[in-house]
Amino acid sequence: MIRLTLFLGGSIWAVMAFAPELDEPVFTEVTPETAPVVVAADQPVSAPAPEVTPVAMVTPVAVMTPVASPESTAEPAVAEAVAEVMAEVEAEATPEPAPEPERIIWYVTGSRVNVREGPSTNYTVLGKVLYGDAAEIISDPDADWVKIRIEGDGVEGYIAKRFMTDVDPLG
Repeated sequence: MIRLTLFLGGSIWAVMAFAPELDEPVFTEVTPETAPVVVAADQPVSAPAPEVTPVAMVTPVAVMTPVASPESTAEPAVAEAVAEVMAEVEAEATPEPAPEPERIIWYVTGSRVNVREGPSTNYTVLGKVLYGDAAEIISDPDADWVKIRIEGDGVEGYIAKRFMTDVDPLG
């Protein structure tokens, strides 16, 4: 294991020591002046295409440029229909957030109560809760044993309902 670690460290050092240093940046930034120009086939070209400067390394970048707006090339009725469809698509694309489910918070009334893996004393103890600790009920609150999630550390387990109350005993 030590030989493997030394070999790996030596290999990394050798690559770093003998690697050529880069004089030019590897990545280039796309600005409005260097962005590609897209012209539709049916539109006349009014200005000559900009000259392309060779770059040593270029990162491929996808640039989307609208060719023409529907209002400029179509009749007004078609433009209105397109606008309506676009509004519907945007409305469907932004769904309303789902409401948070109501959380049931109860408190421990026993001085030191076991939190178990299952709903009986035959299951192993996962931890203990103390008097006044808050816990979220995540199962049927009317059962003899309720599944809880302990506030703060998120541990889930079962506790006898007789050791729980919905009124904060500390306050």
